[in-house]
Amino acid sequence: MNSFVTNLYMKPTSRATSQRLTPDASTVVSFAALDVKTKAVSFDVQVNDVFMTIDGSTPTTTNGHKLYAGRAYTISSNSVEAAQFISASGSAVIFGSELTT
Repeated sequence: MNSFVTNLYMKPTSRATSQRLTPDASTVVSFAALDVKTKAVSFDVQVNDVFMTIDGSTPTTTNGHKLYAGRAYTISSNSVEAAQFISASGSAVIFGSELTT
């Protein structure tokens, strides 16, 4: 059986700066390099919905996981390193903080 166990009481990665991404409907963005101690990134989507891919394909308004504005998400650092985002319409904001155990 495969499983991934995440510590429920993660803490901010020391010396890691929060990142603010601002994709629009024609610009794909990604998080900058993460600290080596980071295990996950907690982020929220603001203003407009976004689409995210983690499989190497380019996100579009018809390709990717739809992440809704006003919601928060936490994904592993491996997924964040592969993630690409594009706004569903207009401009969006993605604000993320690095977490460790």
